[in-house]
Amino acid sequence: MNALALLPFLSFPSYNSMVYSTYFVTGASGLLGSQIVQKLLNAGHTVRGSARGEKVLQLKKVFASYEKFSVIDIPDLTSNLGDAFEGIEVLIHVAAFLPSFRGDIDIVKKFSTEGTERILDSARNAGVKTVIVTGSQVTYNIDGPIGPRDWRSVTFDDAQRATEAQHFVVYIAQKILSEQTIMDWAEKHHDVRVVIIDPTYIFGPFVRNYKYIVNHPRLYGLESSNYFVHFLLRPENKVFVVYPGWMDVRDIADAHINAVHNKAIDELEIKDRRFILGAPEDHDWKKVIAHVKEVRPNLADRLCSPENAPVFSMQVTDLDRTEKYLGIKTGSYISFGKSIVDTIDSILDIECYWKEQGLEDLSLPNEHLFN
Repeated sequence: MNALALLPFLSFPSYNSMVYSTYFVTGASGLLGSQIVQKLLNAGHTVRGSARGEKVLQLKKVFASYEKFSVIDIPDLTSNLGDAFEGIEVLIHVAAFLPSFRGDIDIVKKFSTEGTERILDSARNAGVKTVIVTGSQVTYNIDGPIGPRDWRSVTFDDAQRATEAQHFVVYIAQKILSEQTIMDWAEKHHDVRVVIIDPTYIFGPFVRNYKYIVNHPRLYGLESSNYFVHFLLRPENKVFVVYPGWMDVRDIADAHINAVHNKAIDELEIKDRRFILGAPEDHDWKKVIAHVKEVRPNLADRLCSPENAPVFSMQVTDLDRTEKYLGIKTGSYISFGKSIVDTIDSILDIECYWKEQGLEDLSLPNEHLFN
């Protein structure tokens, strides 16, 4: 009997026979990464985060009240990670290039393949048992299909031909190649459980003390997609989202953490452990501006006009699959109105901090961050 014939009888490790307690979160200073860190810490887990440069000290200040949090400086995820993953059981890999990246195409491609494999190899060599990766909805066609093996038809050949104005194509190609590299790696290393989660636009409040990360208006890009919400507080605003689909950061963080221990995922074939996320609700920016004005009347003079605000239908998604494998029940999603109001409240806290630092000009540039 050949080796292939034996495959149905092979038994692989039971990944969920133990409760993991040590986690590593890349991109821990970001909107989603910090939310995941906070939820894990609140659950009593030990968390090691990664950040770059001055964000290391800033992140320490954000989570200063948690004894089980530590942060290390990793300037480049393609570099030698050394002992970064030592003693870690679960890696939640959130960090990635942003769509504003305009570097050499070959560098982007190398990061997507060799860099991705290096991270996974380093984690495996250190004994990590589960890897949860944050991908992106842009790896799927907007109107579907949205199965785990469906991919948007954008390649690095398309990226090579893209003009400066079309640099978002580079981002899409990078995300697709990175996720495909991860799935290929997972098929070769059955001793590590790998799951990819592809969220849509992410909105929702920042963790407490995020003011130490976005400590100046010029750093508004660190608000991630929440900068679209911040721009609602500009009467002359012309900057809005351009894509369907959204989900609150708290629900997305829960999905990542739930994926760690959900045994149902282990029943799936390896290449089927990829999930698109989206809330079951339109994101109607006209209505939400009116809603904010109603519940926060003191902001009426700051809010932009809803006249040019877009209305997008809900992201094409599979709610039953999300509930079964990622634990987000269909009736439990945070509503769009609550998400945006909570986001604005946390933005106002950051603005208060800016004022406390003596800043007088709190204005943001009236242009897309990813332009």
